[in-house]
Amino acid sequence: MKKKIFFLISAVSGVILIILLLFLVDVKQIFSQLREVGPAGIGTFALNIFLIFLLDSISWKLILKSYGYSPPLKDIFSAKMVGFAINYLTPSMYIGGEPLRTYIIARRNSFPLARVGATVIVNKFLELCAALCFIYLGTIWALIKYELPREIYIAVLLANIFFGVVIGIVLVSFLAQKKLFTSLIKLIQRIKFLSKPLEKAALQISGMENDIFLAFKEHRKNTLLAFELNLLSGCLIFLKPLLFFYFLKITLSLPQLALIFVLTHLLFAFQVTPGSLGIFEVGGVGIYKLIGIEAPRALAYTLTVRIMDFSQIGIAASFLFRFGAKNIWKKERK
Repeated sequence: MKKKIFFLISAVSGVILIILLLFLVDVKQIFSQLREVGPAGIGTFALNIFLIFLLDSISWKLILKSYGYSPPLKDIFSAKMVGFAINYLTPSMYIGGEPLRTYIIARRNSFPLARVGATVIVNKFLELCAALCFIYLGTIWALIKYELPREIYIAVLLANIFFGVVIGIVLVSFLAQKKLFTSLIKLIQRIKFLSKPLEKAALQISGMENDIFLAFKEHRKNTLLAFELNLLSGCLIFLKPLLFFYFLKITLSLPQLALIFVLTHLLFAFQVTPGSLGIFEVGGVGIYKLIGIEAPRALAYTLTVRIMDFSQIGIAASFLFRFGAKNIWKKERK
């Protein structure tokens, strides 16, 4: 119940932020910019997003294949879309949909749930590593080129240190085959009233970590190739604003793209509303102002991103409905 109330409050807060922003900006100018982008621009933008999902799906397929599983690419693609939708709607740091996409692939193809879960964690970890590579490169580039306000500089620096340390510790534990998460669970188990409830979880996590280690020991070649695909996907994400503003006859430089990438990811990293609703729009206006792009054009871009996001959520919902309907049909036939 508390989660539902929090979700509702955060969603309403985001909508209020957008409404307030639209009062300050001429809405006609926003739609004028969208008309200028036209079907060709929107189509190119949509194609770029499709390629991002496709590359990420192929990356996960390579990881699954190294574990001996070969589900159809369409199943993987649809599971990725469902995972994106859950992550988007849940105010969290890019996580939340992973258990559901694990369940979809395991249930649809009769694979072991724990082993598929291990491939999902490896896939997600590689995605975050690829994103961090671009964030670090973007940060260096942006800080050399731009004199940012002190508050933004400190926020970017602290975020880079935090995520770098966390991902670095996890990577070392995977490479050295040290059970970091099992150790953390055992540490929590020292609290008496949590000891027994976490016994089963500790065994499951330990087993899953054994499966994860395989990706960094026995399946290194496939894991490295999967990571390269994640880097390519990250490159397409990096270029998203370039594609949109090209159709507005604005050519963004690499330092400008770097600044946009870093600050946008900072907005999304600590989202407190579904999909950073309202925060992304307000923050986007501020980010693009730093590189000389006025509010109507910035909001035209964020609106296009929202339209694409909601379209993906709609597609994910249809996948999820079909998956549920098929399961019900199977149960009725038994």
